Amino acid sequence: MENAIGIEAARARLGDIADHARTTGRVTALTRHGRTVAVIGPAHAVQPAGDIKVTLWLGDEDEVHVLPALPRIGETFLVETGDGNEDRWLVTEVQWDLRPDEEPRVNVLCDAADEYSTWLGTNRPTPNDR
Repeated sequence: MENAIGIEAARARLGDIADHARTTGRVTALTRHGRTVAVIGPAHAVQPAGDIKVTLWLGDEDEVHVLPALPRIGETFLVETGDGNEDRWLVTEVQWDLRPDEEPRVNVLCDAADEYSTWLGTNRPTPNDR
């Protein structure tokens, strides 16, 4: 089987391409107009995007985390709180912060995704309350 195949031709042969990947361990590139747009390969060949340092903006608070991939709008996070509860946050925006003399930063803005997280976001104790 070839190393690259046009995406239109691949539609009819998807099962064969997947079996080829499983049995040989080789990756086949799917192309459109001669450019690779996707690949089909054995599951173990797919690597995560890498460790991406992001600032999660959870309501009014921010936390820096290292994630295996860049989150997409509409995905959710479960974030454990200091008291052992979990908050569910919905990704609403992903921003790249590029400055000439600084390391690039990724900001992931999140809104509370459930009633408890919404309540907690508006009722979180401030340093003056302690």
